[in-house]
Amino acid sequence: MSSKSKDRAAVLELSEFIKQLDESVRVEAFRFLLPREIGEDGEATVAARPRGAKVETDRPIAPQELIRRSTVSTFIEKAVVLAYWLEEFQQHPTFSSSDLRTAFESAREHSPKNTSDLIAKLEGSGRVMRAEKTGGVQQYRLTSSAIHDVQRWLGAEEV
Repeated sequence: MSSKSKDRAAVLELSEFIKQLDESVRVEAFRFLLPREIGEDGEATVAARPRGAKVETDRPIAPQELIRRSTVSTFIEKAVVLAYWLEEFQQHPTFSSSDLRTAFESAREHSPKNTSDLIAKLEGSGRVMRAEKTGGVQQYRLTSSAIHDVQRWLGAEEV
């Protein structure tokens, strides 16, 4: 049996074994086991990704995912995370109370009954500040302390 045939057989056997593993560890298990199975100098060696390295994707982050990653639980904190999502991931330099309500709906979270009241609480706590009015609609932006809070909640992984 040729070297390539042996390698091919080893890869197929390894692939069958890895299919039984949890999906979250399959790639790392494959990268770990493959060089050991066919030899360190084998042609099919795979460059290992450093542990904890971010995998770049072209998909935009969903608001629900950002809330989940931040592990916030209060309504006010979720509102701050969603405002951050609007500013950072949707490229809205400012947002209105209506934009914030839509972000809650996009995240499949209970939207506030009175979004203006929520904005007033955020403004009172120093997390948002008034920006310009556009067509009679008041616009807001996050304060730097609110941005810092979200980045801390996210473990600075998004910045």
